[in-house]
Amino acid sequence: MEQKTASIETARLLRKHRFNEPTTSYYDADGTFHTVSTSEACNWNSPTYDKSPRKKAYSSPSLSLAHQWLREKKRFDVLVDRDYLFGKVGKYYAKIIRLKDGAIGETGKYRSFEKALEQGIVKALRTM
Repeated sequence: MEQKTASIETARLLRKHRFNEPTTSYYDADGTFHTVSTSEACNWNSPTYDKSPRKKAYSSPSLSLAHQWLREKKRFDVLVDRDYLFGKVGKYYAKIIRLKDGAIGETGKYRSFEKALEQGIVKALRTM
């Protein structure tokens, strides 16, 4: 099963909030997606890649790595759930919980688990 990676919007928000884990994929300044081999995993958000705007890179982690980082480093939990009404399974949505004070928010409804998770991560990053 292939891990879904973060979109360019999510990658930019993660960089803004100091995501600094090594990843095997990144977006360049033009928004082009690149992957490298597992042995070449790198922290693309490090200052080394900031020297010129053309070389700027944005780490694009898997959604599970971004979710784990958000929970462990920033104290936000994103829980994905699915609507269930009158015996019918509905769309996915995410609940965002700020662990320090218990504040809760929700995303809209999405057809896929991954899209709901990513939107939950984005919403959590925007509320910081």
